[in-house]
Amino acid sequence: MIRTDGETWPWPRTHLGRKAFRLLFRLRERLGREVEIDNGGSRFRFRCHTRAEFSRCLRFFAKEPGTCDWIRNTVKPGQVFYDIGANIGIYTLLAADRVGNNGRVYAFEPHSANFTRLLDNIAGNGFEETVVPCNFALHHEAGFFPFNYRSSEAATAESQLDSARNATRDEFQPVVSELKYASSIDHLVKEQGFAPPHHVKIDVDGNELLILRGMSALLQDSQRPTSIQVEINPPTRDSIPAFMAEHGYRLCERHHTRRGQELIDQGEDPGAHSWNAVFRPAADGGTPKHA
Repeated sequence: MIRTDGETWPWPRTHLGRKAFRLLFRLRERLGREVEIDNGGSRFRFRCHTRAEFSRCLRFFAKEPGTCDWIRNTVKPGQVFYDIGANIGIYTLLAADRVGNNGRVYAFEPHSANFTRLLDNIAGNGFEETVVPCNFALHHEAGFFPFNYRSSEAATAESQLDSARNATRDEFQPVVSELKYASSIDHLVKEQGFAPPHHVKIDVDGNELLILRGMSALLQDSQRPTSIQVEINPPTRDSIPAFMAEHGYRLCERHHTRRGQELIDQGEDPGAHSWNAVFRPAADGGTPKHA
């Protein structure tokens, strides 16, 4: 069920239904709409000013059901969650709902338009005391780097730090470039007082391995994360699992986006699509699960 400023709509279960919703919202996008998503008793509110924002909210639980399941089944009250590549806050809000008032979610989003809407959505859901929004990038080292915008609109993706190549290494022409501060997770935890995370989600369209290198010390610490979900793109399908294995983690779960899984089921090569990998400390044992 979806509510937009008091109007209630059934959840669009077909492609044509979602297309009709997007057409409707295109007519209203200049007004700025509040969208409420109801999911089994938990309600999340999003402020949408563009069709891209509405589309991302519309796909809240549909685009990456595996990510939603991982957060619901793994994140516990009172824990610390790092959402790296938070965008407008879809998974930030879901994690904040799970950790509760005694937990903490650090939401990292360097894209300025995304970050503005992230702040709106944090406030709109009453998570100001739970979520720590961070408008800077993560990297393997600290410093200032060019942040190249693939698009300057909110709810968009594929903008890159210190690069003008997307997740599949295709070059793009930035619409604008901003000088952005970046830090490593090891520096934030050791020197800046950030609470070490129990769980980490990394989805930054290609720079995942650099961020992992920037948390090498934490990965081998007594307070290391108990689960880490990383988006793996074709160029890093071997390097990221190898890096995690070197640091004492094993691949326990993997899942594609809903659309990616549909294409694979139709016969496309699984290696041509990005997927999410969930790693846990090797000492935890268990057989890798493939979803």
